Parts: sequence; structure tokens; C-alpha cells
Amino acid sequence: MLETNEIIAFFRDYYRDQVAELAQKYPKEKTTLRVAYSDVFQWDRDVAEDWLDQPETIREKFEGALWDYDLPADVNLEGATVQLVGLDDQDTYYPNELSTDNSGYVAVRGDLSRVTAKDEIPLEAAYECVRCGTMTYIPRSKNGIREPNECQGCERQGPFQIDSQKTKWDDYCKLRLETPPDHSGTANAEHIDGYCIGETVHEGGEHGLISRAGQEAILYGTLERQEKENTDEALYERVLKVQAVEFPNDNDNVDIEAHKERFKELSKQENAVDLLAESVAPALYQTDAWETAMEWAVAYLFAAPRIELPDGTVYRGDIHGAIISDYGMGKSMFSHGVENLSPKCIRKSATALSSDVGLTAAAVKDDFGSGQYTLKPGILVRGNGGHVILDEIDKGPSDLESINDAIEGQQQVNKEAGGLSATYNSRVGLLALGNPQEGKFDANTAIAPQIGVDSSLLSRFDGIITMEDIADEEVDAHIAEQMGEGYAEANQLEYGELEEDELDALESPVDPEVARAWIKHARENCNPIFEKDLVEDIRDWYANEVRQLNKSFAQEGEGEDMPVPATARVVMWTIRFSTAFARCHLRERVIQSDVDRAMKLAKRLVSQNWDGEKFDAGRVESNTTSKSQEKRRQEIVNVLEGNTLTISQVADEVREDYDTVREDLTRLVEHGKVDKLPNERYEA
Repeated sequence: MLETNEIIAFFRDYYRDQVAELAQKYPKEKTTLRVAYSDVFQWDRDVAEDWLDQPETIREKFEGALWDYDLPADVNLEGATVQLVGLDDQDTYYPNELSTDNSGYVAVRGDLSRVTAKDEIPLEAAYECVRCGTMTYIPRSKNGIREPNECQGCERQGPFQIDSQKTKWDDYCKLRLETPPDHSGTANAEHIDGYCIGETVHEGGEHGLISRAGQEAILYGTLERQEKENTDEALYERVLKVQAVEFPNDNDNVDIEAHKERFKELSKQENAVDLLAESVAPALYQTDAWETAMEWAVAYLFAAPRIELPDGTVYRGDIHGAIISDYGMGKSMFSHGVENLSPKCIRKSATALSSDVGLTAAAVKDDFGSGQYTLKPGILVRGNGGHVILDEIDKGPSDLESINDAIEGQQQVNKEAGGLSATYNSRVGLLALGNPQEGKFDANTAIAPQIGVDSSLLSRFDGIITMEDIADEEVDAHIAEQMGEGYAEANQLEYGELEEDELDALESPVDPEVARAWIKHARENCNPIFEKDLVEDIRDWYANEVRQLNKSFAQEGEGEDMPVPATARVVMWTIRFSTAFARCHLRERVIQSDVDRAMKLAKRLVSQNWDGEKFDAGRVESNTTSKSQEKRRQEIVNVLEGNTLTISQVADEVREDYDTVREDLTRLVEHGKVDKLPNERYEA
């Protein structure tokens, strides 16, 4: 016989801190204590097995013990509930694996495809006899609540009416869990329906279960049988009475503490941003455009802090961008690399979206909710707090611009239909990837019309990188070499004797686990201060350089065709980039070097929008075609061989502007192709 004092001893040994936290937050913030099956099993195997066979009996004993737990006199946990989670694999099923043999307490895993809006359900209905006014209280059973057979006062059979004020109500929702396609073996997903009562309705975040539709979930509870309606046979179907919910993807494997020492060491290095940029997709040869994209990706991953003022003014910190390129240039490899470094990321193809509903939210009316509307949050809502990568944006819905509000300003999705009204946060960084409308850029046509994405959506992006597949014998040779060597290393790592520390082509300067911990720590704990004295440089740079690009492009007859002209939005790009770079270094304040890097990146992105090539200041000034990055840097190496020159002299020799040459030299030093950075200039 399981005694109350034994369970109290279990709570003290295993859940002392959790009970203390519950006592502090009960009942306004928290009403449930979660208990892991493994802990109960370790404590008493028989009790653990009894909980599965007799769930209601054992749960009530644990709840009674929790109510009797010795707490300060002013704290009373009576009414708190206990949830059992973390069942073993043999007690966890996909819906299609359930059979008539299943009984007791189970865990069912799958995709939470439907959730109805919150309703109210009577736990104990108060029926008043219309004849004599006597109250009769009927508790809810698994078959619902039925009217009394007889009045306890006048002993007549009613009529009765419910007294809503005296009835005990609780929150209720219905849900559907589907077997994922890779586990069902059929295109028609098998499912089980269930229902939640009480606090479980609110699991999963600010908006409760309804905001988690579409995500993977584990539902814990007991199986009941309900008679099917509208059938001639006495047929029944399984229904899950849900007592607890877990979302496996919330339990990320990012262990910040395990990698903190390493990423703090890396963050102090001057080239921290470059190390992470080179870790995004090591197997991808970094052309001019890809080098820009990799650096932009670092800013995208770290983002800037969000700012919300009391008057409602909002400055978003999430960074959005797009990469539009000819086929076969490495977008997939890049997007996989970004996803691999993100602590929280959803990656989807736009071809799977029938409309913007898949990105924002939908109100669907079907037979699931007994004719009610059910809300289905889209991936921008489900990705809240992280990153969303949308592939093949050129093949997606034509009305993607309707997501503007979801990625700008408040970054919220508002949905109203059938009497339902919901507001979801969609605070994500969006990375969109696609091809030109014809699959390949036409060199004789302006870039903007070929992108095929609404200009109002493009204007929300903090940079658009366009890439044309132009034959270049030297660059193509490097690309082929990088691809071949990367495959050879992967092959030997998998099937040969090559060790990870022997990689060259696939070497990642920063281990992905370290990168994820670094990014997660920075996003959660680092909010660099942006001082006013940094604005002066950005002001002058924007007015004197960036805005002049519009004039230069217009003179060439191209200005009107820029996908995103150089407007004041570029100022905010720069601020977000510089703050993100400061986060990468785990700084408390944004410093001048962060701003300098951000301005260079922003200017390259603006010019990139003009002609699809990486910005080269010298080309804009001279209106001549620039050398490729590879050729330019090789020329710099040749000029320095056996000579001691300043950066200014090198720039004169290769006929390039000073800033471009200095940046090239910095990269060449990092890659060991030049011993050290030459002196800046001769002193006057």
C-alpha cells in the first residue's frame, strides 16, 4: 500500500526545488508539477509500472501527497496537479502503432495537425429543478454530463436547467495528432483525436496549444473509446484524454555551458566574424558574392536586440535577406549550413505553400472541430524567436507580400475568422532563396524584373544578394577543385581512415556545436549599447557614399531597376549589422570596428542589388568592369612578392582603391597567403 509520507519523501529527494518553485508561482503562474517516469522508476519500479496500469489512482495519490507537502503556513498547494512525462520508448507510440491492446497511460508522438480554439466545459454541472428550485450537482464523466434522472427535492423528473454561476467550468480544446509521413508509409496520415481540459490547454507558450499546430508533439494521457456518430453499426474510435504535452523540438541540444569557455575565447579574436563566416559552408568555394553572403549570414544568425518603447515604437532586431541566383550555384549548401549553425531554425520550401497561410496563419473550417474554425499557425509563427529559411521563393505563392506585417514592425500575425481572433508573434529572421523567373539571369535585362518578388516585400530585406553564373576559367577551376576535394574528404571520412582533425577542404574553423551555443548565448544575454557618437560616421557615409550610388546607377540608366534602391533603410541595416557583429564578440557596447565592418557589408549589398556582382568601389568611380576577386588578390600577392610596400603603393600598382586593397590584404593574411598586413600609408 503506497503511503502519503513515502511519496512526500520522494518529492523531497527528487523534486525539492521544483516543489519550491511551484509554491512560489501557485496558482497564478503555475499549477502543475511535472514528474519524470525515469525518476519514479528509479525510486520504486512497482509504483512506476502501477502508474501506467492505474493512472488515475496513482496520480491522485501523488497529488494528495503534494497537497500535504510541508510548506510555509501561508502557502497551500491544494488543487495543484501532477503530470507524468518522459515515458520509455516501449510505452511511446505513433498513432498508427496503437492497437486494441493499448490501455492505461501512454505517450503518443506525432504532428499536431489541428487544435480548436479554447472553449469552456463543465467539470461539475449545477442543475436546478424548475419546479422546486433544488440544486443537483453532476460531475463530468468520460461520457460527458447528463441531466439528473430525478430531483432530490420534489422527486420528480425535472425539467432541469443549468445554473452557469454555480457550475464549475474549465478550459477545453480538441486536437488531432497525425503520424508523420516517414513513419506511416502512406500518403494518408493516420491520426488520433484527443482533448485537453484545464492547464494543458495553455501548454506551449503565450497562446497555448493552438499556437503550436503543425509542430511535433508528445501527448501523454489515457485512451478512451467513444461511439462513432452517424453509423448503423456499434462502432467505436479511440480518443486520447490528454494530461500532459511535450514539444521535443523545444528541448534543444544546445549546451551553452559545455562550450562557453571555447566560444568566449573565440569571441575575443579580432577575426571572430570571419571564422564564423568560413564555418557556414566550408565545402562551398567563396566567390565574391558568396563571401558577402557568408558575412551577412553571421549578422543574420546573431541579429540585434529588439527594442520596444512605452509609446509603442518598435525597432526590430531580426535581420531578413534574400539570395537569388542562377541554378546550381550552391544555395542549398549555404542554406543547410545556416540551418546547422542556428540554435532554432525552420527550413521549408515555398513550393509546399498553397498560399501565404503556410507562412502566417489560417482559419480552417472542417468536420474536426464539430463545424468550428480551427487555427493553423504558419512557419513564421512557429519559428518565433529563431530563424526561418524559405527555399524556392520564386516558385511559391504569388501573394507573398501579404507577410509584410509578419516580418516588419511589431512582427505579428493577426487572424480573425468565424468568431475566432488570435494574435501571434512572428519575431524571426527570414532568409529567402530562389532563382530568377526564367531560372537564369538574362545579362541584357535589368535584375529587378527578373527576381519576380513584390517590391514591398523586398524592401523589408536587409540586403539582397544576386548571383549570375558567368564562365571564368580560373574561378571555375577553383570551384571544381573545392567540390571534388570536399567529396573526397567526405568519402574518406565515412569509409576510409581520414580523421576529422585531418580535414582541409571541409575544415570548419568553428565547430557547429560551439557555434550554436555561442549564438544562443549571445542572443539571450548580450544586448550591446549603441552610442550616439557612432552615428556621425554612418551619417556621413550614407550621405556621401551610399546615396551617391543611386546617382551613379541612374547615370548608367540602371537606377530605376534596382530591386531595393539606396534609401534610409540602409542606415538601419548598418545599425543592425554592427550590433549583431558586437554580439558576435560578446561586447557590452558597439565599437567603431563593428560599424566599419557593417558599413562595408551594407555598401556591398546595395551595389549588389544594382548589377548582380559584388561591389567594387573602384569600378563605381571609374565606370569600368572590375576584376574578379580571385584575380585581384592574386595580383596583390604577385606585387608584394619580394617587395616591401605600403597599402597605398599596392593599391597604385594594381590600380584599385585603397579600401578594397586593404580588405583584400586582410583576407590574404588570414588565409596565410601574405605574411602580415603592410603599413597603412607613408607618414606625411
